[in-house]
Amino acid sequence: MEILLTPSPFPLWLKTSSSIPPLLLGTQAPVINVDDITPSANFSSPFCILKQISCKMDCNAPGEVNAHETTLSILRMLSDYSWDARAVMTLAAFAFGFGEFWFLVQLQSSDELAKSVASLKQIPVLVGRIQFQKHQQAFTELINLIKGTMEVIRSIFELEKLPNYGRENVPALSNALDHIPIYVYWVIRTVAGCSTQMTRITGDEQQAVDDLSSLAYNLDHNLNNLKMQLNICKQQIEATETEAYQILENQFQTHATITEVIKALCYGKSNMQLLIDGSTEVNFDILKHKYVLLLISGPDVSENDLLTLKQLHQEIGNRGKIVWIPIVGQATIDMERKFRSHGSEVPLYIVHKFSPIPGIKFIKEEWHFRHEALVVVINPKVRVEQCILVEQIKDINSFPCFRKKKIDVLLDGISRCACHCLCVHVRT
Repeated sequence: MEILLTPSPFPLWLKTSSSIPPLLLGTQAPVINVDDITPSANFSSPFCILKQISCKMDCNAPGEVNAHETTLSILRMLSDYSWDARAVMTLAAFAFGFGEFWFLVQLQSSDELAKSVASLKQIPVLVGRIQFQKHQQAFTELINLIKGTMEVIRSIFELEKLPNYGRENVPALSNALDHIPIYVYWVIRTVAGCSTQMTRITGDEQQAVDDLSSLAYNLDHNLNNLKMQLNICKQQIEATETEAYQILENQFQTHATITEVIKALCYGKSNMQLLIDGSTEVNFDILKHKYVLLLISGPDVSENDLLTLKQLHQEIGNRGKIVWIPIVGQATIDMERKFRSHGSEVPLYIVHKFSPIPGIKFIKEEWHFRHEALVVVINPKVRVEQCILVEQIKDINSFPCFRKKKIDVLLDGISRCACHCLCVHVRT
């Protein structure tokens, strides 16, 4: 979503530890370079829906019931967006009113039009330290709440970027992801509450402070839970990767099967043991007693690499099988479709796993995988014989194991021919 890539819509001082805007203290605000906040050329602002959300929050009456109904209404308005995008969109909508609020506060003492607009919007005159100190507690609560919602959203992004090795391997991550709708609900409810309380601060200030404090309690509770879940997820992910690494090290030193190797690489504790062959699924048994060429790459395999693999498949024949292990960050339906499309172009098997794999640490450290497509040759005794980049493959002769077999076949043919000639000579 493009809006996530644009600069923050909030004033620069919100990114600092201070909760008091320089404007209200009579000090100079930091200078912002306009070039740094220019959106990208392809950015399209969802202005209409942001304005609708902003109006919805501005017209929201205080109270628990109204706050809940407003939150549900905003969620319905953003039903076409992902959960994290709903939180960001609501925060961006709040920025409309928030920015206008501070803009009018700044100008109303020197501009008659700004003063009139501020009066219509019930925005008080607050310029100067003395006037601000009267309402400092309420403004501090509000500003800290906005910072808190930004921290929750950042934590949601961090959670979603974690490698998902499946519920069997990282149960805490599945549980945390299931709770994202709850966290987003409280982000939206908090932002809507801040919008409601913004113009009440100079009126019924104590009630505004109480309402904001209640929102802060719920937000802090959710943020603490989210951070705790993040830490547990990271621990389980590290444990899964370490366990997979140790298992793979042991398997290549003992008499493991190719099934056990692929399972440790891709599935961890999951019982999945299927490969995709075109449009059908086959069992790992088809790889037994064969040379297995593990193709390790992302979805962006070049046409030249695909042609190389197709030629390699023809030259290997029945002596080996090519198995594609997809390396992905965040799996999507489009990415899976892309893998399957490439798989239909080249006769190879694809591991039934279009998401991050537990063995990625082993693949990177032992086989030195970075970004380029890599082929790892495993012999029938489950020993690694060779690691080679696809771009370095010329033909079958790039693989000593198959070149040796080719020479053996040639020598066998010569021996049979010599034997035949000898028999003919004896008879004559």
